[in-house]
Amino acid sequence: MGRRSRVKRNTRHLRRVRANNTKAEDQPPEWVININNCLKEGHVYDSGRSWTIYRVPQNMREVHRNAYVPKIISIGPFHYLDRRLQIMEEHKMRYLLRVLGCRGQEHEEQIEETNEAEARTGQSTVQLEDLVTAMKVLEQRTRACYSEEFDDIDSDDFVQMMVVDGCFVVELLRLYHRFDKNETIDDPIFITRWMLRTLQRDLLMLENQLPFVVLRELFKLTSTSSEEPPLTKLVLFFFDPLLPRENIESALNQHQEHNHMLDVFRSTFLSSINNNTTAGEWKQLDANMSLYQERQLIHCVVELKEVGVQFRKGEDSDLLDIKFEGGVLEIPPLIIDDNTVPLLLNFVAYEQCDEDAKPFFTNFFMFFDSLINSHNDVEILHKNGIINHVLGSDKDVANLFNKLCREIVYDLDECYLSKQMKGVNEYCKAYYATRWHVWWTNLIRDYFSSPWTFLSLLAAIVLLFLTAAQTFYTVYAYYRPINNN
Repeated sequence: MGRRSRVKRNTRHLRRVRANNTKAEDQPPEWVININNCLKEGHVYDSGRSWTIYRVPQNMREVHRNAYVPKIISIGPFHYLDRRLQIMEEHKMRYLLRVLGCRGQEHEEQIEETNEAEARTGQSTVQLEDLVTAMKVLEQRTRACYSEEFDDIDSDDFVQMMVVDGCFVVELLRLYHRFDKNETIDDPIFITRWMLRTLQRDLLMLENQLPFVVLRELFKLTSTSSEEPPLTKLVLFFFDPLLPRENIESALNQHQEHNHMLDVFRSTFLSSINNNTTAGEWKQLDANMSLYQERQLIHCVVELKEVGVQFRKGEDSDLLDIKFEGGVLEIPPLIIDDNTVPLLLNFVAYEQCDEDAKPFFTNFFMFFDSLINSHNDVEILHKNGIINHVLGSDKDVANLFNKLCREIVYDLDECYLSKQMKGVNEYCKAYYATRWHVWWTNLIRDYFSSPWTFLSLLAAIVLLFLTAAQTFYTVYAYYRPINNN
């Protein structure tokens, strides 16, 4: 009896297990359930149309990581709570307190000046609650500007980040404007020599941006003087030392909407070419011509010099304003140092990620990548005042260009340098079409490229002449012996 009862219990247990397994098999996987729940809740697919701030693609980051990763400060959510960058949080909070009216004991005179300005303008001291309320209104719009959702940052923390980071940037721009006018700024950031320049580089990185609408709103709420310059001009003044130019204000379009500070500074390089370039410019080219020949520069500097192309430094020209006419390639001077390389690469990263950012700097790098194959190309450009660098050697510059352009995607259908490259390629093609030109070019390259090869050629010619003379006189003496009589 005991054995039979155990058999019955085991049979019932097996039936329950089979029933549970059948139910488990009928139930869909967890990921299917999650997706169905999203559909039921009415989640909207984000097409990325509102994105203006991006994480730099991994392939570009691997080539030159230091150009895209901030060294001392985090602005925005991409590097939020990064332990390496926490040292600047104290400075951020100090600047927020400064915006709210706390200047410290050493700034009592400034407090009096601020109070007088408030009395004249009728404005009162900034209230933190007003800043929080304004940023709360802009929170969803701000989140939509980033290419990632950052669900791990809740609403309160995100708004706090907007207020603290935004007020730091706005106040830093104001202080730098006063500092640039030779006014003494008693602040650790301006006293420590390395910190200010490092901040300028960090605040122009693509991953370290706040939407410009956030900065503009905070600038308006914290302004205590009607005489201070517009926010866009303060941005230009702050970043101009990275790539100094004369009359930078005239290159700024005051009526243009900007996405962030990187976009503001980038726009000032486009003033001379923006109106002369169309997206469909390449469609006017001869369809029978080779795509590669017409849309890319296919000769380096050494080869161009051999066919007679002259290189000239562009005077009073914007950085991107490259011209070719009458066998003369005119290129504005380019400074290669620790400031310009990260700056230009972040311009390129922005163009690679954002559909509305025309690839001007991408084309610019593509052009130089084609021009420079070796240190000899850099040497020629350096002698003509086109490239100035502090990297140690011309070979380092050549390696830098060839390395940086490795992971950049070129849009051949939208290149503002198409006419210039076509003109250069056609000039070379016409030169090489004549055989005598090719022979002459080979002669110059092989025997006149340096004083030593020329001396070797000259010595060979003299030796040949002497050998011929000796042979002549030997033969001449045989047929015309000297008459001793």
